[in-house]
Amino acid sequence: MKKHFQIVGIGVDVVEIEEVENARFKKRFAEYFLTQKEIGQIPKGSKRTTFLASRFAVKEAVIKAFPKKLKPHDFIIKKRGMRPCISFSSKKYSVQYAVHISLSHTRHIAAAIAIVVQCGV
Repeated sequence: MKKHFQIVGIGVDVVEIEEVENARFKKRFAEYFLTQKEIGQIPKGSKRTTFLASRFAVKEAVIKAFPKKLKPHDFIIKKRGMRPCISFSSKKYSVQYAVHISLSHTRHIAAAIAIVVQCGV
């Protein structure tokens, strides 16, 4: 029996890096949308703000694309080789959905796109 896959959502988000840089409480900002594991991956120094902006963009893009209610702590962003990917906290979502993400940034803007595919439709 063939498995069928259907795109059920596409999300995109753009973040101005300067807005993240100017955030008064960066730690609280990070805790709002990153898990403790992700917070442990925040680089020190000049790459910190770009990291936060790009991760925020990915989280927002995934939430926009997902067909059900999803919160930022319901999944984590990790790397598979050189590519970013997400992993759900819920086994149910891990079996039902695959999410493809891509992110990019310039000195001023971080952008992300997410495509959610429902498996076995």
